[in-house]
Amino acid sequence: MRSLSGQTHEMAGETMRLLMRIVLPAASPVLAAPDFEAQWRALLKRIGALAAYPKEQGHLQYVLIEADPRQITPIAEAVFRFVGVKPEFLPEIAPPPYYGLRGY
Repeated sequence: MRSLSGQTHEMAGETMRLLMRIVLPAASPVLAAPDFEAQWRALLKRIGALAAYPKEQGHLQYVLIEADPRQITPIAEAVFRFVGVKPEFLPEIAPPPYYGLRGY
């Protein structure tokens, strides 16, 4: 948050729910690695992912995270170092009460 004097102020404990979109090229050597799934799960656990949704045989990954804005850069760097692709962060669309509802 920016004050009228131009200084920034951090709000402690304020997190954002984001959908991280990662597009892996078809010829990605990372996907061909025999231990890709195990390494991917370990990365998701390390960054605190709430859920992961692989699409198109793993070439498109959607990962739901809840992070402090200061954590976005380290999360993006960890993903980039592992898969070599820059992730895209999309803001939450539906409010939190709609996540996890069943039978509607």
